Amino acid sequence: MASMLAILRPSAPAPLAGRRARAAAPATARVALSSRSRYSSVRVSLGSEVAVGADALFADYKPTTAFLFPGQGAQTVGMGAEAQSVPAATKLFNQANEILGYDLLDLCTNGPKEKLDSTMISQPAIYVTSLAAVEVLRARDGGQDVINSVDVTCGLSLGEYTALAFAGAFSFEDGLKLVKLRGEAMQDASDAANSAMVSVIGLDSEKVQELCDAANDEVDENDRVQIANFLCPVSVLSDIVVNLMLALD
Repeated sequence: MASMLAILRPSAPAPLAGRRARAAAPATARVALSSRSRYSSVRVSLGSEVAVGADALFADYKPTTAFLFPGQGAQTVGMGAEAQSVPAATKLFNQANEILGYDLLDLCTNGPKEKLDSTMISQPAIYVTSLAAVEVLRARDGGQDVINSVDVTCGLSLGEYTALAFAGAFSFEDGLKLVKLRGEAMQDASDAANSAMVSVIGLDSEKVQELCDAANDEVDENDRVQIANFLCPVSVLSDIVVNLMLALD
């Protein structure tokens, strides 16, 4: 499965509140759960104390409202337009401009699509627009109540960073700096090799691996194909060299 990260907001009921916490510490917890470890254990911050527990500790904890944040690929020209009418959302884009060195809102709303789709642009764009959308919701009637009701938030891939920022694990600015570096590093890696990626939907991982093995029998070492990500039980991403894609056509 693709990595996801869930953060219980500090305002949420804390299943471990009081455990190993100092008497003066607030009865709240921020919990990070990662599918990389198959949720076998969690790291829980309680004030300045840290506890590690198993899933069983959360067996009776029932989240009621979740926010899910998207990953790369969700970008589209025109996103963020509504932020221009909400001062708090516009402020996020203005802060982003200072960190990124370009007008992010203009790129989001006007494109061009080719530039917005680039990894180094799309990742900051999705991060900022997602959090700006929270501010747009907050400005609506009843929006603050919805936000206050959220007790778990998750993100797919890039969305992990948005989930962490929303949960208060780090500031908006620090999160954006991380996302900026992430996008630039991934862009550099992509540009370093003549490669491409395709999403395969409807086949299980065993069948996709069989197809990869069969394709690899027909190409040299530099043009080999492999599974890059497992998104869900019947959806995977295969990292495919452009020349191989043309050959398979």
